[in-house]
Amino acid sequence: MDPKRSFRFVPKRLTLGWMLLGGAFLTWAFQAMPQDPKLDTTDPHLLTTAQYLYHFAKDNDWPASSKTGPFLIGVHDNPALVKVFADNYGAPPIGDQPLQFLSVESGDATKGLHIFYTDAKDEDLAQQLKSLGAAPTLVMTRDLDALESGVTVNLMVHDGLLRYELNHPDAENRGLLVGNRIASWAVER
Repeated sequence: MDPKRSFRFVPKRLTLGWMLLGGAFLTWAFQAMPQDPKLDTTDPHLLTTAQYLYHFAKDNDWPASSKTGPFLIGVHDNPALVKVFADNYGAPPIGDQPLQFLSVESGDATKGLHIFYTDAKDEDLAQQLKSLGAAPTLVMTRDLDALESGVTVNLMVHDGLLRYELNHPDAENRGLLVGNRIASWAVER
């Protein structure tokens, strides 16, 4: 074997090796970058929240005017919840209505939603409730200190588990008929 010829292949092999090693390092480095907390699907209560959303859709009754077109669930500013719901439930029909699960950003229209979920509090929540008005929309929040006027369901950690409290007067004002199962599972503070 010619020594000049074998010597030429060594730098090419080393270059290829360094390129592969550098690519592996860059892949690892970019995976280690911090992720947007809104996309964090490691919250242990996300799946339970998605389950509650599905059961509230399935086990409550809406006015006749809301029983046409798609059944709309809007989630405000929580793409991780939208992903967990889509991954675990897909889009099963609610009665005769096809289910649509929407990610709602601040300022987006909330009219026509059957269920509206938000983590907002204080002035942000008040603004969102104002945009909904008295529409037949079940409004669900999480970790409020107390049920506010206009909020139908508030999720909270009770005895280490994610539970919910129910605002029956708000449901009645919105024309919603809360199912017996949903009412019996609610907790009170």
